[in-house]
This record gives sequence, structure tokens and C-alpha cells, in this order.
Amino acid sequence: MTILKFLLGGAVAIAGAAALPSQSKASEWGCQVLLCLSGDWQGTSSCHPPIYKLIAAMKAPGFNWPTCPQANSSAARFEKYEDCPSGWQAVGSSESDRPGLGQERNICRIAADRLSLPVVFKNNALGGHHGDGSRPIQIEIDGKVVAATIQTAGNDRGHSLGNGSTYYTIPRPMRGKPWFIEYDDANGVRQKSWFTLNVP
Repeated sequence: MTILKFLLGGAVAIAGAAALPSQSKASEWGCQVLLCLSGDWQGTSSCHPPIYKLIAAMKAPGFNWPTCPQANSSAARFEKYEDCPSGWQAVGSSESDRPGLGQERNICRIAADRLSLPVVFKNNALGGHHGDGSRPIQIEIDGKVVAATIQTAGNDRGHSLGNGSTYYTIPRPMRGKPWFIEYDDANGVRQKSWFTLNVP
């Protein structure tokens, strides 16, 4: 963070001398946004004005994310969900046998024959079968017990997933910080910074 501040501070000063006033001001704001969102902006009072300005601007028609050319920063992107655990596939709950049709991929799925440590069963008899033939269970993933579902192919709305294959599904974890910006650090290495825009 300190190195990035030094890099951007010097670059903004140099760029400001050559750029038009409006361009310089926009660039300065974009660099302020990048610096603040790369750290704890909610806990840094000096970051509140540029980020509150950003949040207000996002509601206006034709909004463009302010970037910092000196750090080659990108516009922010939004990813609601975390990646699925290793070996699990992200699919949509409404069409779990046909991923990639544009639905929200809000669950993670794995074939029973691919389930291995560190995923282990904690309890496989927590309740009866659902109407679609699925059954609730609990499994442990990376030391955390999560609710899961076990289901045999062909029970999901009549669609076939294979020759009687069994699958396990879990809710796909949601990110605490769903926004991210990419930028070049002082060494020219591409970085990704995750953040939230929740107002403190």
C-alpha cells in the first residue's frame, strides 16, 4: 500500500502538469478511488469523500468507473460468489444438469465418485427424501461443516445426468467483498484488490 501511494502520488503530480485541468482532476479522483479501495476505506476518514462521491455517481445514468491511468487500473467488476471448492463445479440450481445456460450459478456440485479428502461426511441421515429424490446431509469442507444435498441422476425434474450417477451439492459461498479492481503495482506486477462498497 505504501509503495503504491508513492508511485501514484508522483505519477499524478507529473500527469497534472501536462494534462488539461478536467483530465487531471478526473485522473486524480480515479487514483484516490484506487488507493482507498486497495485498503480499509471504511476505516480511513480521508477516503470517505472520494468513495461517497463514487457511490453517488454510480446511481447516475451513463456512469463510467473512474480509473487511474498511472497505475493502468481497470474499471471495477462484480463477482457475487466465491469459487467452488477444488473439484466442485459451479452450476445453476434450476438447471443443475445443464450448466452454462445463463442462469445464476449459485450451487457447487461434485460427483460422488470424485468426493475425496478434505471433504468427509459428518452425518448422512439428517432427514427424509425431498420430492425430487434428493436427501439433506452435512459434510465437512476445509474444517467447516456445511449443509449439503445428495441426489441420484435422473431425479432432478426428469433430466438425466448419467447412468444413475450420484451427486452432492452445496450452496455456493457468497463473497464478503464482491467487487474487485485490477492495477499495476510499483513493480509493474498486475494485482487484484477485492472490496465492498457498504457504507460504514
